[in-house]
Amino acid sequence: MDIRHAIVVFVWLLTLFSSPVSAFIPSLYVTVAVTEDLPAKELYILAITESKVMLTNGVVRPWPWTLNVKGQSYYYQTRQEACQSLTSFLTQTALVDIGLTQLNWRYQGDHFDKPCDVFEPLANLTHAARLLKQGKRLRGSWVKAAGWFHRPAGGAPAERYMNNYVTNYKRY
Repeated sequence: MDIRHAIVVFVWLLTLFSSPVSAFIPSLYVTVAVTEDLPAKELYILAITESKVMLTNGVVRPWPWTLNVKGQSYYYQTRQEACQSLTSFLTQTALVDIGLTQLNWRYQGDHFDKPCDVFEPLANLTHAARLLKQGKRLRGSWVKAAGWFHRPAGGAPAERYMNNYVTNYKRY
């Protein structure tokens, strides 16, 4: 690589990582996105759409200690509390969505050693990034990939999800 090319790449990276978009995306999302080769904002908006909460300072962020069981969301203060609840819910059903990107234990559990491992932000985001990329390959756009991530069978639930995803994309 010649020096001019290196300078162009450096300036481009500097601009990319100092832009307003990346300024609000937590670094873990950027790290996973770079590693898994997808746009950080797509992964971040997926997590926002799945598990957002408003923090006490008024900032909206995805929340790692989140569960969804039969359409009911549960938010916990600690991983330990979330894990205890998850263990209890799993005695009743395997249809439990877990963590930042609400990975469903019934369908995605074989990618993790234990149910509570899904709460690990890096593992959760990495698996979600891979699924999102698969959805992009199958459906052709990031929005459609998000709909596929939420409901591979498609239909009205996937359409509603894509609408929420687009709304969040514009808002955050």
